[in-house]
Amino acid sequence: MPIYETKKPTQTQIRVAVSVGGKLRQKYYHPKNPQDLEKARKQAKMLQDEWKFEANMLAYERNKKRKETGKSSAYVTGVSGIKMKFIVDIKHRPVRGAKTKRKRKIRYYTPSFVVSGSHNKKLFCKQFNIKSLGYDMAWFKAVSFLCSTKGIYSTDDLQRRKPPVEQFAVVYKWQTQQGHDIPKERLPDEFLQKDSRDLIRYIDA
Repeated sequence: MPIYETKKPTQTQIRVAVSVGGKLRQKYYHPKNPQDLEKARKQAKMLQDEWKFEANMLAYERNKKRKETGKSSAYVTGVSGIKMKFIVDIKHRPVRGAKTKRKRKIRYYTPSFVVSGSHNKKLFCKQFNIKSLGYDMAWFKAVSFLCSTKGIYSTDDLQRRKPPVEQFAVVYKWQTQQGHDIPKERLPDEFLQKDSRDLIRYIDA
């Protein structure tokens, strides 16, 4: 708790302590009577809110400038905490015509933005389906969720860093090389609607 109130025999002391940019800021109030105590509490709360806002803005700036690492990763979007990939959902279905209850594995592939990481020692992970939401809306929701979870006030800069849909050619190529048999129709609709003959030749190579 950033505000501490200590009662002494003759006086109450209020201390505000907030970490801003990795440095501790603190201020003490020494109210002399009940009227001053209420006033000091309000001032302490206002100062705490001011310092917390500044701390959040500094954290946002650091997060905004942070670069993704791992040059070989096809999933990188350029925004730390958001990746783009085909999510694999495995279902077990009965084998047609089989006399036993033997089942076969069917893999469903969904192009998605995946938001994951940790905040305040809590892990989070959420997927945004590009096929059902559309490419632009899925990105908007992914960035909004990341900022909401991380306590980032402004989303404009991260929204502008949306990767081109053509990057799914690289994702498709990478995941098929890992052994996934992804139907081409599972590529984002925005990708399929483009004149992407060169990209199709690339992913078929």
